[in-house]
Amino acid sequence: MLDWQAFIDFLRCSEATLNYFVEGEPTKLPASIAEVVVSQDHPNLLTIGLDGVTVNCHFFIPEEIELDIDPRDIDSEARAKVVFEFMSTVGKALNKQVILTPENTEEQPLFTYEPGASIKHLALNKSKHAEL
Repeated sequence: MLDWQAFIDFLRCSEATLNYFVEGEPTKLPASIAEVVVSQDHPNLLTIGLDGVTVNCHFFIPEEIELDIDPRDIDSEARAKVVFEFMSTVGKALNKQVILTPENTEEQPLFTYEPGASIKHLALNKSKHAEL
């Protein structure tokens, strides 16, 4: 739960545009995120606006911060850089690994950020890595 609170506190201090919804209705994001993550009574959504890219946070499970983006938003190198910068900044802030995968395929990362390292692109054969 500490990671969730640190993540939300980090976002609040960032330049990202935050919009929080409960059952589709805009509402104020609570100061303590614990009640949001633990409660599955209502669908919660936090949208994070980053220079033309929207990152969605659904608060699925307390043990993992899972975010999604619409690949159609990534229509330029500049927007791809926004995603990579977000990944590395979150990873640094939480001192955690951050991975980018196709939907529902956690075991097949496309890009990975490891604390203290740069973002790595995982080649299709998974035996070669190229630094970005």
